[in-house]
Amino acid sequence: MRRLLVASILSITASQGFAMDGLSDFNWKNRVVLVFGDAGDQKVARQISLLERQKGELADRDMVVIQVSGQQAHAVYGEAAVMDAGSLKKAADVSGNGFHIVLVGKDGGVKLRSEHVVTDVEMFDLIDRMPMRRAERN
Repeated sequence: MRRLLVASILSITASQGFAMDGLSDFNWKNRVVLVFGDAGDQKVARQISLLERQKGELADRDMVVIQVSGQQAHAVYGEAAVMDAGSLKKAADVSGNGFHIVLVGKDGGVKLRSEHVVTDVEMFDLIDRMPMRRAERN
C-alpha cells in the first residue's frame, strides 16, 4: 500500500507535459484522446476507426475519445459535455486543421502527442506502462 501511495504522489508531482485545463472535468476519472483534423481527413478517419474497434479496451482504461474538426468537438467514444473546439486546440497547442492526436492522462498531463496515426497497440501499451494504470490493475 505504501508503494502505491508513493507511486501516486510521484505521478501527480511529475506529470509529463502540461495540464489540459479545458478537460479538468475528466481529471482522475478518464484518460482523454483528442483527435484533431478536418472531418474528411483520411488520418482522422483511420485513427477514429482504430479506436472504435477497441471499445472494450477503451472502457477498461476509462477512456473518452473526442474528435475536434474546425469549430466542432464531439465525443466519439464515452460521455463528454459540449466543449469548445477552439479552447481544446489552444490548450493542446494545436494550430491549423492538420491531423494531431493528443493523449491526456487522468492527471491532466499530456502523455502522447503525434502528427501520425497511433495504433491501438501503441496507445494501450503506453497507457499500460503508466504507474496509475498499473495501480488500477492491482
